[in-house]
Amino acid sequence: MDCKKFNKYILYFIIILLLYKLLINNKIFKELFFDFENIPKVYNKEIKDINISPEKGIPKIIHHICPKDYKRWNNKWFIGYESTLRIFPSPEYTHMYWYDDELYKFIESDFPWFLDIFNSYDINIKRIDMIRPFILYKYGGIYLDMDYVVYKNFYDELPEDKVSIPKSPYEKNEYIQNAFLCTPPKHNFWLLIIDECYKHKDEHVFNATGPQLYTQIYFKYTNLVNILPIEQYNPSIDDKEAFERTDIYAKHLLSTSW
Repeated sequence: MDCKKFNKYILYFIIILLLYKLLINNKIFKELFFDFENIPKVYNKEIKDINISPEKGIPKIIHHICPKDYKRWNNKWFIGYESTLRIFPSPEYTHMYWYDDELYKFIESDFPWFLDIFNSYDINIKRIDMIRPFILYKYGGIYLDMDYVVYKNFYDELPEDKVSIPKSPYEKNEYIQNAFLCTPPKHNFWLLIIDECYKHKDEHVFNATGPQLYTQIYFKYTNLVNILPIEQYNPSIDDKEAFERTDIYAKHLLSTSW
């Protein structure tokens, strides 16, 4: 065998070896899609860059979760209910009320692969928390806890390609909360929340499905979230002067009704 042919075979061998190592290390595949650990692989294959979500524009939908029976409502909820209907009037805005006893049906029909985890939660507030990422992933829009009061329309203040969440005034507990969430549909942030929740399902509600879960994902993927300022969207109930203001966009009355 002459020297040229030998060198040619050596070069082929090196190329094949490098390709093999790349495949074994998943470097090529990781460039093709984002590697979620727990949710179905079809979601992985749809994402090439976790920082780029597929859709822009926040639908004019206002979501609430509550019991269908008004007699079970906390008194503060009626204040929030009236304010959202007034500030976000129909028909420009669609108001979707997700009743407690219907949450199971939504997961069963649209995300049956999550049903086992959904049913395994030890307290109902975990199910009420975890339905939010699924609703917002499918529909997009604005989710508000029933005890959130709205004073001014903030729709035009929201970036069309990110999730917007107010910063928490209670930083000893969490950096962001899950009581006020705005998003385009199919945003990757919700897939990250869902994928992570599997690891914490048996922990305290704050860690399992609540604000500490959101905070954890936010600090890993800060580019996905637009932080809304405390002063205008979430003043602390402990700051009496700030909390009593009504020249702001919104505030959380903290009924803590689980």
